[in-house]
Amino acid sequence: MTEQSKNYRHKIDFLLSDNMHLSQPTQTIPVKSKQGKTYKKCNGCNRRRKPFGEDHQFCRLCYKLKSVFKSSGNKVIDDFIKNTQINLTKSEGKMEFVPYDQFKNIEFIAEGGFSKIYKATWIDGPIHWYSISRNIDNISRLKNDIVVLKKLVNSKNITSKELNELKIFYQLSSNVSCICKYYGITQDPITNDIMIIMPYYELGDLIHCFSNDFYNINWKSKLYNLQRIICGLRGMHECKIIHRDLHSGNMFFNKHSGSYHVCIGDLGISKSATESGENNENYGIIPYMAPEIFQGYKYTEVSEIYSYGMIMWEFMTGRRPFWDRNHDTFLIIDICDGLRPPIVTNAPEGYVKLMKECWNFDPDKRPTTTDIYNKIIEMWKNEEKNCNNDIPTKIIKSSDIGPLTMNNPGAIYKSRPLSKMIHSAMSLRSSKSRSINLEIDKRKFEDLVKVNDDNGQVTKRKKLCGNEINEIEFDINMNFNKDYVTLELEFDIDIYNP
Repeated sequence: MTEQSKNYRHKIDFLLSDNMHLSQPTQTIPVKSKQGKTYKKCNGCNRRRKPFGEDHQFCRLCYKLKSVFKSSGNKVIDDFIKNTQINLTKSEGKMEFVPYDQFKNIEFIAEGGFSKIYKATWIDGPIHWYSISRNIDNISRLKNDIVVLKKLVNSKNITSKELNELKIFYQLSSNVSCICKYYGITQDPITNDIMIIMPYYELGDLIHCFSNDFYNINWKSKLYNLQRIICGLRGMHECKIIHRDLHSGNMFFNKHSGSYHVCIGDLGISKSATESGENNENYGIIPYMAPEIFQGYKYTEVSEIYSYGMIMWEFMTGRRPFWDRNHDTFLIIDICDGLRPPIVTNAPEGYVKLMKECWNFDPDKRPTTTDIYNKIIEMWKNEEKNCNNDIPTKIIKSSDIGPLTMNNPGAIYKSRPLSKMIHSAMSLRSSKSRSINLEIDKRKFEDLVKVNDDNGQVTKRKKLCGNEINEIEFDINMNFNKDYVTLELEFDIDIYNP
């Protein structure tokens, strides 16, 4: 074998980005680590990693990737899979493309605003563990594992730019325990839509979990899971990631050793996968959306604090916010005018106050994720003491709390495009506001008419009210039996002295 062929024999022909190939000549520039070891830069991932062998210019990870990688036939998907394989250092949970025929017992579960959810059995199962060594068969899998297939509707022409957000979310989910994990990607053979492979959460989302077990989940468990949610949200915000669709339908529960555990799911993937970055459409579920979103402001971290407050209300009552209202322009107007769900049950000390702070109309006055986390932890500690002393916070059974068998048909708890409805609501609210202001101005001049039947004299008392402190009254006497009108004016001036 010639030296030239030796130098090029381990080329990998895939893209790191849209413009950069990894089929470049080998690099022999040594890079020194902090521990004093000298490694050559990997010719595949361009990182300082231990080479597969002394005569290799690729790290063990890239060499194994070339050996075990399965192509989907879709360049965008392949590039994404390779990106996650190269850039994640943990062996467990690396993304992979899985042929569709690897799944059996596929069962439709539900439909969201931008996706369809299926339950399936993965025959080989996700990678549980594997060794980065010369033995490429040293892989441990969870055979016949039950998973969720989340089909992104109209995603067959997905671009690398749109998948980039999924890359970010995947890297986040691999490092934050309170975020749903991702196993890989498959593809619907009929529609060619992307299907994301995720763990199956047997208890379902928050509302399904509470429908079965609301009165059996004590406040200690509720506070623990609220802590998990805010922990996941804080991790996202620290990475400058905004969920944009935070609601109870994206909170998924499992039960381990008798304890409930929640994870944040969805992460806005569906929207980014099917909509271009230039699209300014607002998506969401009205009761969970902060009022500033309706008023034209963009989603921010504090907008999601408002959504978290609504989830707190749901933990407290077992019901979705505004379940008894139509989710229409009038609800949007009422929310912007200060309407919030009623406080109908008891809760641990400080809970309701914190929830109301999250609901604050002014985004700047809402607590941060760290503030909320610290307060929830403190409540949890107090509740643990109460439980140890056999005085836990009781969940009072009443007609005002607990799961409902049916919501108002006009209450829509599915993410949907809302820009037109929001625009209509804000136009109506603006018109209503102008009408009220005109009515107030009109009422500043109040006519009080007194008729004297004896002499046909009409006394018209005109009252002028100033904005704050002055009140001026005019008495106008009109005698219609005279050839002319005599005006008598009396000034009663009441000045408010602070």
